[in-house]
Amino acid sequence: MTDQQKPDEPTGERPTGEQATGEQATGERAPRARAAGAAAMRGATVPALLTWLVMTPVAMLLPSLVDQDPFTPRGAVLPVAAGGVLLAAALAVAAARPRRWRVPLRTEPLTGVAAGLLAAWVVLALRSTLHGTPFGFAGLLGDEGRMSAMVTRYSATAVPTDGIVAGVPSEYPPLFPWVVGRASALLDLHAWQVLGDAQTLTVSGAVLLAFLLWTRLVPAPAALAIAAASLVAFGDPRKAHEVVALAVFTPWVPATFGRPPRGRLHWLPAGILGGLVVATYLGFMLWGAAGILVLAWLAWRAADDRRRYLAYLAKVVVVAAVTASWYLVPYGWTLLSEGGQMVSDQFPAPAITSNPFPFLAATPLGLLQLTGLAGAIWYRRTTWWATPLLCLIGGAYLYRAVAAARYVFTDHTGLFYHTARMITVLLAIAGVLTIVHAGPGLVRRFATRDTVPHGITAAALAALVGWSAFSYWREWTPPPPGTDIAEVTDTHRYAVLAHAEPRPNGKRTRFAPAEPRIRWFPVNRVEDAVTDALGRDAAPRTLSYDERLFAYLPWPGYIAVDRTAAASTSHWDDRHDALAALAKIQDPDAFAKASANTRFGGIDVFVLHTNPPAWTWGDLRFSPSQFSPSHFTVRSLPKNTVVAIRNRP
Repeated sequence: MTDQQKPDEPTGERPTGEQATGEQATGERAPRARAAGAAAMRGATVPALLTWLVMTPVAMLLPSLVDQDPFTPRGAVLPVAAGGVLLAAALAVAAARPRRWRVPLRTEPLTGVAAGLLAAWVVLALRSTLHGTPFGFAGLLGDEGRMSAMVTRYSATAVPTDGIVAGVPSEYPPLFPWVVGRASALLDLHAWQVLGDAQTLTVSGAVLLAFLLWTRLVPAPAALAIAAASLVAFGDPRKAHEVVALAVFTPWVPATFGRPPRGRLHWLPAGILGGLVVATYLGFMLWGAAGILVLAWLAWRAADDRRRYLAYLAKVVVVAAVTASWYLVPYGWTLLSEGGQMVSDQFPAPAITSNPFPFLAATPLGLLQLTGLAGAIWYRRTTWWATPLLCLIGGAYLYRAVAAARYVFTDHTGLFYHTARMITVLLAIAGVLTIVHAGPGLVRRFATRDTVPHGITAAALAALVGWSAFSYWREWTPPPPGTDIAEVTDTHRYAVLAHAEPRPNGKRTRFAPAEPRIRWFPVNRVEDAVTDALGRDAAPRTLSYDERLFAYLPWPGYIAVDRTAAASTSHWDDRHDALAALAKIQDPDAFAKASANTRFGGIDVFVLHTNPPAWTWGDLRFSPSQFSPSHFTVRSLPKNTVVAIRNRP
């Protein structure tokens, strides 16, 4: 029982039956409760994993076998049809022998199968939307293009580095793009073609992980409800790494710092999970830091052996730091030794002025979240889960308030608007747990008959899962042909952009809509020109007016195009100043010498946009006369693109 909650340590929850712990529990009943909980967890875990492993390949292949245009009703409805059949089958199994499923140890396997099917269904829903395109949601625009650049970078190196400015330690947590990039190299596939499927599988895996981790804390049906509600609260496939990080983070906090009835996680897996969350998406740790500190302090005050609890926390922190050290050490050392220029949080995102209170929305999800907020406050002294969730929610709101005040005076947001993702999921989870805790008593109190009909729990769970799945499908399915993209929600627009992005050779994807037409960037022509001049294995440091170059090719970049998406370690403002000074040098010989020896290294290839009489990069203007044939090989390419390649010595 090392580093776990002791049998006689109070949990703050009113004990019932075999889950009794604390002063009302004997020394034998608490271990028995943990043993029963472990058995139930195993009973749900194995079926969930096996079902997911078997059904996920089927879900990946089914859209190709059906081969329907996802913009048409026949193509769009495939996940709904499959989901309806699975839901009906699950209810039929539950109804066939109702007495069999009244015993928890028999309920767990069926619930595990349902969780595995839900996770696999997510693959079907997202894969159906992406059928006919090699790109992920949003194509290569914005953050999706930069994520593709990171994946492409890691297909060529295992060192954590920036996706565009190679050689600069990664500021963005690199675990997800690193895994995808290394996998693409192992499979000998283009990284940009792998990203969409990787994000699909990651969101699916997040649903499964949420179920598996919450099963350790609550009964399997409640864990399934949490996984389903979390999916509809935040399941953005463009941010698949955030989805999976949050799926792990939310149960990890109460299981590590709280006082769950079945005992805390052992310090080793707790530390590993914490480190993986940091390396996947650091934001949740930052936004939840205040809440975690308060929760740890409350648990320390209530602990019978405070020194032991502090030792446990120290071990967790050390293991987490070691697990994430491959990312944190290079990044931290660079900031300490060279400093940084934080500009990425100066992006004027529309979400800055968005509603910070999602629980006030007049939607089913908003009602669930409002229930969760009320329940967490009401049950904060009588249940083990309410206080941890309140701490995290309060910590996120505190971060948002402080960062918003800082933004007013400094123009730095600290990305406070992203806390909405965490708050939305936490409130939805609290809503599920409130219903689970209060539901039986309310039914008994207001029932019009002496006995509550068996199967009401299964029916309620099926309704929640069905609503979550349908809502998610509707959110990420492309609209019908001819729909004005300006009139649809962001999620529908991202689905359209996945098909609107032209291929590297300029051809449109199979089901590309008439509108919008994304401007083609002739990356193949750029690559051919550089290969002809420098050889097939060339990887020149490149200045490109379009970041899509780095989404396709693992070439080291000189600077990112978008200032407010650049890493602080890349010193974007300083690099831009160096480029501005370079653009002013009109003598061809002096320009060639200076561009080969800037403060941040030489530039081997210029990929510029022709805007007669100048060639432009962002707000800077270069003159064609600066690129003398004695120093550069110049090629004019389609789409007003010109490439200037430094001649070999």
